[in-house]
Amino acid sequence: MASVDLNEIIGLEGVIVNFRIGNKNPRIRQLIIRFDDLPPRLKIDNLIGRTIEVVWKSKKFRGRIYRRHGKNAVRAIFKKGLPGQVLGSSRVYIVK
Repeated sequence: MASVDLNEIIGLEGVIVNFRIGNKNPRIRQLIIRFDDLPPRLKIDNLIGRTIEVVWKSKKFRGRIYRRHGKNAVRAIFKKGLPGQVLGSSRVYIVK
């Protein structure tokens, strides 16, 4: 695996696509996040295990990326559930 510069990863911006939805109920602790503007050397698999942060109003929600979801998206899990208003209006930043 090629080494990736941490400066390319930290500060990367993503968009919340949706909650992870099951047959009967959505999982409000798990989000699907899309990263459109990845640097050419960076693959989506390099983001697994990274800490992310969602800022909504004055609250910060921290979680971690735990799995890939398609070509340009990942799944992230949080300790607390996020409100539905974060969909589409909030940005996600990789902090660690």
